[in-house]
Amino acid sequence: MPLRISTEFVDHYTLNATDHELAILKGEVRLSNDIDCEENFIALCKECHKIYDTKKTVQEYRQLVEIKKEINKIKELSKLWDRQTLHKDILIVAEKIGSMDERSLDNTKLSYDALKVSDKKDDTFGILNEIKVIQFILIFFVPIKEALKDLEKQEKAKSTFICSQVKSYYAVLLMQDFRQDQIFEKMTEWFMTNTGIDDRSKSEVLVSYFIQNCEIFSEC
Repeated sequence: MPLRISTEFVDHYTLNATDHELAILKGEVRLSNDIDCEENFIALCKECHKIYDTKKTVQEYRQLVEIKKEINKIKELSKLWDRQTLHKDILIVAEKIGSMDERSLDNTKLSYDALKVSDKKDDTFGILNEIKVIQFILIFFVPIKEALKDLEKQEKAKSTFICSQVKSYYAVLLMQDFRQDQIFEKMTEWFMTNTGIDDRSKSEVLVSYFIQNCEIFSEC
């Protein structure tokens, strides 16, 4: 049987609030001054709705506010998603990644000294992401760079145009206050959605390239 969902205001204490609720929640963050605004709604199951309605605490209120903040961020990102495109020829680059064999990759590995990831990442990126990105950069940076140069020679796409699109979408994520681990995830999904890449690892390789190439996690 499906779970019944009811809708609750995050700042519901403003509606018929008790003196106790007004006291304990005084000065707490509101997501909007308009209590009827969608930004103030959050879905709760029947039981949680009842508990929150009758035994409200500051901790529970803050927890719901943080959850709703994340929901609002993702909703805002969805509004911008359709306006942020990526040139389809990046798929050509992704296909080259998948077609390379071990021998050709060995001949194109980047020197470890050239890496800049440690200078760009922060504590939110995570050690597993850092290790993965470093390995992708070491192995694939040179082939991707060469593939982008080939696109320019063929006049199918300008690599500078693709780079600017990537940096633009990164800026959108940055403005939404996403953490670095979330940005890596969103950029990966964005590449897959906009290019038709169905192999997540290829998309992660491309994102890693643009981290090293300064379009992501960098002001340069």
